[in-house]
Amino acid sequence: AEFIKLYAYHLKNHPIAVHWDMDVAILHPLDDLYDVMIFPPSDPRNKAARERIERQHPEEKWPEVVDAFLTRDVTSAMPWEERTAVQGGFLVARPDVAVF
Repeated sequence: AEFIKLYAYHLKNHPIAVHWDMDVAILHPLDDLYDVMIFPPSDPRNKAARERIERQHPEEKWPEVVDAFLTRDVTSAMPWEERTAVQGGFLVARPDVAVF
């Protein structure tokens, strides 16, 4: 049942697919995530959205093309771990069967 959200990659008739578990609360609009994924990196809407998104490691450079946003499970990571595991509660992805 946990892998069902990966079928979002099969929704090729949509530019972006969003999946979240029932225990996830969306507290702010997702527009900035969409703008980064839909508009080219040179587009002012993409650039402005990148500035507004809070990231776990803001010191790292953005990839030119963003194909997915997901949540990380910081509660199960050790305090010294630089990277945390992917948490399956929230996924915003560009559908692509090749990624599936």
